[in-house]
Amino acid sequence: MKWVVFEPNDEPLWAQIRLNVGSFLHDMFRQGAFQGGSPKEAYFVKCDTDTTTQSDINRGIVNIHVGFAPSKPAEFVVIKLQQLAGQLAV
Repeated sequence: MKWVVFEPNDEPLWAQIRLNVGSFLHDMFRQGAFQGGSPKEAYFVKCDTDTTTQSDINRGIVNIHVGFAPSKPAEFVVIKLQQLAGQLAV
């Protein structure tokens, strides 16, 4: 996700993050890493205006919420990630 730092912090970036993280989690799901009969039951990726406020955007931060149901008995795990975005290379 290092590429994110050079991208504008807006919806096209957030969509690409959801796609990339979702693809990784889908591969994990197919390998049996999560509980649930479908990807929707097994994991989620949220990265949008609900997770990243205008204040975050102004500070160059994009927030990503990832949740998954591990294959071993456990509760649904939710991870909140922050990544710098929209930073210019100097």
